Amino acid sequence: MADTKTSGQSIRRAARQAAIAAQAKRRAQAAERDKRLDAAALTLIVALRERDALEHQAGTAIQSMLTDGLTLADVVNWLDGETTLKEATWLADLAGDGIRS
Repeated sequence: MADTKTSGQSIRRAARQAAIAAQAKRRAQAAERDKRLDAAALTLIVALRERDALEHQAGTAIQSMLTDGLTLADVVNWLDGETTLKEATWLADLAGDGIRS
């Protein structure tokens, strides 16, 4: 009878240890995933802010060209296909509004 009780305790102990090990492994994997996601989110936020600043800079340059007497169509021609009339218009408007938040 004592042997059966000891055997049952041994099984429970091994099961608990296995469950604890599985939980620890899952927590470690979740922590690593969170670190990767945090790093990716930081990279994305910085890139978006840089893009916004560069778009504003491009719009300011277009506004400067317009001030010098060019039309938006002239700006597009001057840039030799690097932008479209739609994008140039949007960038010029963006520079007038300020950086998006």
